[in-house]
Amino acid sequence: MTTSPGNDRRLRIATGVFEFIESEVRPFLRSGGRLWSKGSAGYPSRLRQMLSGLDDGYRVTFATSDALRLPVSERVVEHVIPIKRIVIEIVDPYQADPRSNSHRGPIADGPATSPEHLLRILDTLTQKCWVTKDEHDLLNRAGASFQWDAPEGDGWARYRRARVAPVPLAGEATTPFGTDGHRNKLT
Repeated sequence: MTTSPGNDRRLRIATGVFEFIESEVRPFLRSGGRLWSKGSAGYPSRLRQMLSGLDDGYRVTFATSDALRLPVSERVVEHVIPIKRIVIEIVDPYQADPRSNSHRGPIADGPATSPEHLLRILDTLTQKCWVTKDEHDLLNRAGASFQWDAPEGDGWARYRRARVAPVPLAGEATTPFGTDGHRNKLT
């Protein structure tokens, strides 16, 4: 079986991240540390930085109409489910911020049990949206911990609360807002 250089690179990054989680982050949690609080020892930021090499491979699939009017260099790339919440899902979904989650269980089959599983979680949860700087600020002020978390795994909750309405880019098969307020497939 032959793998592409891109897949080898993804697996290499995922392996490094997974080893870091196993050797440092999970022992920190077992000793009483938390990922959602100020006492997180900087682990969410470090993991986010480690995952940035993988994040570049995900396309922007949503945008607001105002963002589309701007040159690409002026658009802000927003993660629908914040990277910190994705990190928490990969490490330990029960570490989700209780200020925005009444149920802190897994939203994408976390925690990761291997580098390959880490990649599957990342693939499931990573969605990007172009917004304006003002819209980005609105999203980050939408509610307690919304800039770090996705209540009950619903990344679109803060978009609804901030009244920021993205649309799928041409050729995309999903729309962010269904009648139940969750992502739906277009038919």
